[in-house]
Amino acid sequence: MNKKLIGIFSFVFLLNPISSFSAIPFVTDDAAIANKNQLLVEAFTETWSLPERGEQEKTRMYGQYLGLSYGVGNNLEMTLGGLAGYDTKLKSAAYMNPIFQMKTIVIRPNTLNPAIPSIAISAAYANNNGRGQYYDSASNYYLMGIATSKFFNDDLILHLNFGPKASINIPENHKSYNRIHLAVAADAAFFRKDVRIFIEGFNGAPNSPRDSSGLFHSYQTGFKFITKSSWGFHILYGNQPTFNGYEGDNMIYRRTNWVQFGVRKAIDDLF
Repeated sequence: MNKKLIGIFSFVFLLNPISSFSAIPFVTDDAAIANKNQLLVEAFTETWSLPERGEQEKTRMYGQYLGLSYGVGNNLEMTLGGLAGYDTKLKSAAYMNPIFQMKTIVIRPNTLNPAIPSIAISAAYANNNGRGQYYDSASNYYLMGIATSKFFNDDLILHLNFGPKASINIPENHKSYNRIHLAVAADAAFFRKDVRIFIEGFNGAPNSPRDSSGLFHSYQTGFKFITKSSWGFHILYGNQPTFNGYEGDNMIYRRTNWVQFGVRKAIDDLF
């Protein structure tokens, strides 16, 4: 991670924090972080379908994600995450570029009018290391502004993410790729507050800048179930144009889809 991003976080992490159940399983993040000394454990199992395109054959992946987010200070969350899986066509293992993220709150929620957005900033680095269909052959970075607004006593929660993302160290002398990330998400109570339905649109995941050829060509939708004992569960369906290599200097895509089942647990006072 470059010194400029570290400098930004060294300044803003002194601000006051706020925490809540995060936007996971969203690709779209929310303006909330783990409490100091709190560990958030997030995991999901997925099946990912990829059609034939160019030199890439049709296959189905089965993957397992694990992410650990820890509140290292009063207003700084650090996250490590990775995904490994199995390619049913090649009958071989695959794993995703590991990702490291920092997030801090800049503007706390307005308790008198929660519709006024709370604001967070996140920055992340995805290492150029992986294998198979889950591997993105580049080093990826992003810097994200995150806004969250709540309406009708939390029956409706809206999220907006906006900021630059980039792929560098791309093989075969391809130029570095820079673009603006944009994502919006809606999270609504489904007859009761602990059962929620969500939908989001985005131009590829922020840690894979070359995915998705345009705004809102990627989406996810599903349900979340939240328990009083700090457990959360989700089921979702997702679809997007996934980066599939180059034809000359032009990027090509194939439309992929996935189904995901996940769980999340908050552990207070870890140490």
